Amino acid sequence: FSVPVDPQLVPDYHTVINTPMDLGTMFEKASNGDYNGMDDVKNDFVQVITNAKLYNRPDTVYYKEAERL
Repeated sequence: FSVPVDPQLVPDYHTVINTPMDLGTMFEKASNGDYNGMDDVKNDFVQVITNAKLYNRPDTVYYKEAERL
């Protein structure tokens, strides 16, 4: 969740996920003043969770942690 998914390590990720997002990118966007408001932050956070649940099977730690968040 904390860094962008590396396409070298997960080659099919971008065939499944059309809108990648991670917490590190969110931090950079916040630091750069790229968010117009809390709705933008929320939308990116929801995208992180959605992506994790879409790409990973329900029995994985990634899916379970996304559910917990």
